[in-house]
Amino acid sequence: MKHFALNINREELKLGREIPALLRLRLKKLFSRERKATGGKILVVDTCIVGDFFATLPALRTFIEASGQSVDLLVSPPLKSLAEAIKGVDRVFTAKSVYGRPMEKGESAERLSQDYGLVLVLRISGDAFTMLETIKYSSLRIYDIPYFRYLLHLLKNILLKKEVKQWREINYEMIGMREPARRLEFGDIFEFAQEDYDRVEALPELAGDVRKVMIHTGSGWKIKLWDDKKWAELLRKINGLGGFRFIFIGGGEFERRSLERIRQDLDFEVYSLIDKTELRESLLAMRLCDYFIGIDSGPRNMAHLADLRSITLLGPAPNNFKPSNGEDIVINKFDCRCKSLCYLHKESAMQKLDSQEVFEAFKKLSRAPLKAAERPRRRSA
Repeated sequence: MKHFALNINREELKLGREIPALLRLRLKKLFSRERKATGGKILVVDTCIVGDFFATLPALRTFIEASGQSVDLLVSPPLKSLAEAIKGVDRVFTAKSVYGRPMEKGESAERLSQDYGLVLVLRISGDAFTMLETIKYSSLRIYDIPYFRYLLHLLKNILLKKEVKQWREINYEMIGMREPARRLEFGDIFEFAQEDYDRVEALPELAGDVRKVMIHTGSGWKIKLWDDKKWAELLRKINGLGGFRFIFIGGGEFERRSLERIRQDLDFEVYSLIDKTELRESLLAMRLCDYFIGIDSGPRNMAHLADLRSITLLGPAPNNFKPSNGEDIVINKFDCRCKSLCYLHKESAMQKLDSQEVFEAFKKLSRAPLKAAERPRRRSA
């Protein structure tokens, strides 16, 4: 039994805090008369964390375009500046997510400024529910039924070790629309101002024509982490190929300490955007890079949407956030049925992954020619 230990992903368990707000909304819809509003505008509520939000965006953008009008968004505080760049979004309000992460501290729920014809709820928190109590609306659409149906699907397929539906697919079910045949790309979803591009291109970390590799090492669950010494080994191997610059990204104390430990094992310079950019600038920085290597995280979902070729070191997960580009690489050493919420082994399977395997994956990724549509990364191409 010494090889077994119960490691619980407490961060993921916080998702259960959405259930009371969902049930209260459902009861309100069933037993209360909706307070009719005079306006016809749409409010979309999506107070979630970074990775989930990026997986939501194709469906959200499809919904906005089909509605034929601009919408207001209610998101968690770190997402505000990025949400303002989504095509068809008018005003962006914020409320804390159920996760209550450090980057949300100091933010308080604000008051919505008007009434709405339709409120579409994709994700919700207690703060967001409180804000909805202050407005009138003509119609309310809630994601609870497709969401709980998806949880049952995940449970069944994980136990049977079968493939699961992707989270981006489920978001189309939540909004009640079919996923379009053509995959929505960066330029279909975002519209940034010229000054946004100029500001990011002026960052010294991104200067020059050398090929840039973005690195992300952090996670809220230790089971997903890869050893810093292995990160250093990997970077030394890639650096030996010549012509690469390594840029670390993230936000928080863990990423900063991880970077310092990795730097101590290297005899060449690496660069950092940790805590230097908001999500808006981080996404555009990805458009100026060539490759991404990181663990299962919000930044890797950003990289997929930025069309940044990537290698994901996958931790315990149902694999429901696959990259949409088939040339991206996912390395998964976890073959047990325990996924996302807990891990039953004393030693993480991430320790089975050595730097040489990731290095071989990187060489394969870097040899693959970019498709014509993927080459231009600057501006809104």
